[in-house]
Amino acid sequence: MKQNLSPRLEMYLKAIYQQASAQGAPAESVEVPMKEIARALEVTVPSVSEAIGTLKGRGLVLHEAYGGVRLTSRGARLGREINDRFDILQRFLVEVLDVSPPIAGLEACEIEHVLGQDTLQRLGAYLSFLEHGRADATPFLEHFHQYLHGHLRGEPCARCEQTTDLVEAPAVRREDPAED
Repeated sequence: MKQNLSPRLEMYLKAIYQQASAQGAPAESVEVPMKEIARALEVTVPSVSEAIGTLKGRGLVLHEAYGGVRLTSRGARLGREINDRFDILQRFLVEVLDVSPPIAGLEACEIEHVLGQDTLQRLGAYLSFLEHGRADATPFLEHFHQYLHGHLRGEPCARCEQTTDLVEAPAVRREDPAED
């Protein structure tokens, strides 16, 4: 059953799932303190409390006043799915497109809420193919990364002698958290 959650609620559910999973036990068996959820998402405890109330009303978490939060089995399943979407996108951005991990994490977090299941399955299959299905994937990716970095500098590819006059994406300036 597909739960229609807003990106904000998906972020809370994913954060609870990640915090619970980090304990090494099944996610639905771990109680996560509200303060830990607030810290992970860089929000206030009252914001967490509001979101938890909504998630509880949808049967995705269990929570008693002044206590921690525990995922229901359905909440854990959905949290894992959201986390898996994030992981696939982050891996693709880092491993294939050579995006820096901090930027990839931020962008995967934004993209995970809008890509459809079919597209995510295809990205996951592509990553699996590169990892397991191609003996020559490493040289292919290295060549692509050389091509990509040359393209970003406006240089032709030395190996394939192709010019890099690809369609440019609109410029968007993002701060790299690693530069702080």
